[in-house]
Amino acid sequence: MLDDVQKKLAFANVVPFIRDQVALRINPQTKEASIEFYEFFLSVGDLQRTIAPNINLFGDRSLFQDLSRTMDLRMLESVVRAPQARGVPCISLNLNLETILTPAFGSFIQAVEKGQKVIVEVTAADLLTNIAMYIDVRNVMASMGHAILIDGLTTTTIEMLDVAAMKPDYVKLVWAPELVEMANPAGNANTSAMIREIGTDKIILSRCDSAAALSWGLKTGICVFQGHFLDAFSKGRKRPAPAAPAGVRR
Repeated sequence: MLDDVQKKLAFANVVPFIRDQVALRINPQTKEASIEFYEFFLSVGDLQRTIAPNINLFGDRSLFQDLSRTMDLRMLESVVRAPQARGVPCISLNLNLETILTPAFGSFIQAVEKGQKVIVEVTAADLLTNIAMYIDVRNVMASMGHAILIDGLTTTTIEMLDVAAMKPDYVKLVWAPELVEMANPAGNANTSAMIREIGTDKIILSRCDSAAALSWGLKTGICVFQGHFLDAFSKGRKRPAPAAPAGVRR
């Protein structure tokens, strides 16, 4: 079944399934918001309903990981043709570490618009299983003038990973109410230390779904935010100037 899905994915037009989400940088003094980058990703749910309606692609982690490698390649060849990627100064993509070292990624870099910066987002889980490859990828991205981002950091993963030692250009901290509630003092202490070591300028608070998330981030010194709470204000607006949340000026 996986082989059948792989073949369908290899020939499917995935452009209609490409979605994007903005990350906004908010100036804490002026409360003005500017676009940091647009993240592009495949809507796996929509893709599944089209090419594999009777299969749960998330049913097995190892099988999905194998499928995600094919998804990476399709994204690399398709996102440069996606209308929403045109004229955007900075884009980010979620990729497996190994994908970044393939010829397909090199071809993608050559195909992006002149002056367009690329951020590659890699998961903390992927990094933990292959730190040596991460270092190679980080060096490759730096040599090309692009950036690396560690995605999916939580109070738990921060305890297992010395994030500052990985020297990423950005990190994404996943918003959770426990960050305010201090339900896990040890975890919050590690999170605070990581923010200080990395620097608030490089932290992105992701999955912001409420005003409480935005408020906590600003009080903590974080300036870049991403999530449905901000999407509600940028939806339907012309790029590159989406509307800002209440209390935040464009």
